[in-house]
Amino acid sequence: MRNIAVAILVVIMASIVIEPLVELANVFREKVTVGSAVSGALRAARDRSLEDELLRELDARVDEERFKEYFADSFGDALHVSESNDAGDEVTFTSDDGKFNPFTVSFVFDEYTDLKGRIVTEVIVKAESQYKFKTKYLKLAESAGNSGEYKLVSEQKYLLSVRN
Repeated sequence: MRNIAVAILVVIMASIVIEPLVELANVFREKVTVGSAVSGALRAARDRSLEDELLRELDARVDEERFKEYFADSFGDALHVSESNDAGDEVTFTSDDGKFNPFTVSFVFDEYTDLKGRIVTEVIVKAESQYKFKTKYLKLAESAGNSGEYKLVSEQKYLLSVRN
């Protein structure tokens, strides 16, 4: 009887130790997923939002609205989220499948002239969301208001220029 009690205690203790490790693996996986979604969306938006008539003079000027539109399409497809609010330089996305909490993506566009007189555009994109816990115990802690809020954040900076 004592051996059975020890075995049950070992199983319970192992689940208490292993559960946070599983959650850490999920956090890492989701950070990689969000980072690659932002990176892919930036590349798609970059390629499709440069103003074509300025490329002849090797100027890299971006149409900001088209950039945000193409970014939202690509980001939404990658993470299965849809655009819910577009307020200036901030776009909010909600999850289609309930996997993520709402994402807030902010854009900063900065345009300047380089040493050769060409227009260069710098785009900074920051996507952030509260992490949605996956394991039972941490979901319970989150619902009790004791979760120690954790954010998924991906910030990337793109420098757009045209070379001859």
